[in-house]
Amino acid sequence: MGSGEALKAAKVYKELMKTVKKHIGKEEHKAHFREFIKTEFRKSVDGLESSVIQQKMKVASDYSYLLSSVHHHQGGLVI
Repeated sequence: MGSGEALKAAKVYKELMKTVKKHIGKEEHKAHFREFIKTEFRKSVDGLESSVIQQKMKVASDYSYLLSSVHHHQGGLVI
């Protein structure tokens, strides 16, 4: 992974973690959401094609967007 891809991955990771913290919560019984994200982002990308890496980052970015959109659309209901 080049430095540009690493920077983009860091940005996607930070945004996703921020979104999960805001919309899912940071309580201990919800920690599995954050742990799953950490595990997925820490997996080695050696040997993966650039297109696969880009696709995984797009999925993470889309999930962050979806989570924010659903939360705002519900009008204050707790997920």
